[in-house]
Amino acid sequence: MPLAHVNDADLYYEIRGTGPELLFINGIGADLSNPVGAFTSPLPEHFTVLAYDPRGFGRSSGAAPVRTIAAMADDAAGLAAAAGWRRYHVFGASMGGMVAQELALRHPDAVDRLVLGVTNPGGADAGHVGAHEIRGLDTAAMLQAADTRQDDAWMRANPDTVRQAEQRFRATWDALEADPSALAAYQAQVDAARAHDTSDRLGAIAIPTLVFGGRYDGSCSPEVTGALAGRIPGARFELFEAGHGNWFADTHAWTVILEFLGANVAAPGTASAA
Repeated sequence: MPLAHVNDADLYYEIRGTGPELLFINGIGADLSNPVGAFTSPLPEHFTVLAYDPRGFGRSSGAAPVRTIAAMADDAAGLAAAAGWRRYHVFGASMGGMVAQELALRHPDAVDRLVLGVTNPGGADAGHVGAHEIRGLDTAAMLQAADTRQDDAWMRANPDTVRQAEQRFRATWDALEADPSALAAYQAQVDAARAHDTSDRLGAIAIPTLVFGGRYDGSCSPEVTGALAGRIPGARFELFEAGHGNWFADTHAWTVILEFLGANVAAPGTASAA
């Protein structure tokens, strides 16, 4: 089992694919068991992809959960260094995009190109639904946070989908609450995301950067992602016809992302989101 001792944690990681090296950073609460991630995307068709379980999740462990995004960034950069990587692309989505911002700021010589998806800089531009609020939302509010098109009329027209979503949300929280160490790790990520603020430092990023958002993202609105892009000199901003997570199944989104990263691709393979 591939483990790297980084800082005070043993991080489980996998490397797949061929091509330029790319470090992928998951969103809040996600590890390599998540059905939506780097290895179910088109990325390994074009890049050598490193993805991992954050400390406290999946097959990784740590002496204590990290409670700052900066510490998560140091874990990610340390893991890449332990794998022998010196310069690589970085792709972070949602909370992973927060970590990617800090990684680019703290380890600029390691990052070749940077992709920040459906994320925010914190501070005054953090958005409407923070990670610290998610557990308190009911199913309707969760669906709206994911995609604003999932309004009351949509829910009345799609009762089976709503019921399945409710069961999935309940199962996720039940599993967390049944595992004190996993719950502590999740809460540490929530605390870190809540305190995240790179807004006054983003002007120091001199790396080619793509920022993308979803037009119907109810937790990280187009105004938020656009403000993030505007704070990074020369950043490219793309807005996809998607919500917070379903951009993952958008073929056009992947074409834009892959081409920005230098892949020679006319149309990427289709990845399905769960």
